[in-house]
Amino acid sequence: MAINSPALSQEARYEPATVIPLKQEDSLINWLISEGRLIARPDAEENDKDEADPEIEDLMEVDDKDFDDDSNDDDLDD
Repeated sequence: MAINSPALSQEARYEPATVIPLKQEDSLINWLISEGRLIARPDAEENDKDEADPEIEDLMEVDDKDFDDDSNDDDLDD
């Protein structure tokens, strides 16, 4: 049973296959845009990054001078 399809071709088993030429018409990005699959991000996400959460800012401003550093403890070397 023979199938007549232009997308299919038959090659000899022990012969090298023919190379399909690469089409350089459009880049992948242009193709995605033309197909409607590449959508720009909304500006709201950029604004969220600029406005930091006040609670996080308070935590980041904590002074760590009271932190007990173990590297100054000579008792641990015994």
